[in-house]
Amino acid sequence: MSRDRRCRTCRTTAGPDGAPTVVVAVVDGQDVYACGAHRSAHAAPAGDPLVALAQYQDMAARRHPTRR
Repeated sequence: MSRDRRCRTCRTTAGPDGAPTVVVAVVDGQDVYACGAHRSAHAAPAGDPLVALAQYQDMAARRHPTRR
């Protein structure tokens, strides 16, 4: 299953500063990604363990460019 890493608001995969989108919430089992400009609009409550787990899984899924 592929991940849709586009920002929920502006549909980009990177923020204005070039940083990639990150998981900011989990809604109905789906990761919600947001760019730096829209993170606060979609963020789950602080300390949500599902968000922390989703962020960890997302980091593991993004391979380093030199690794295969």
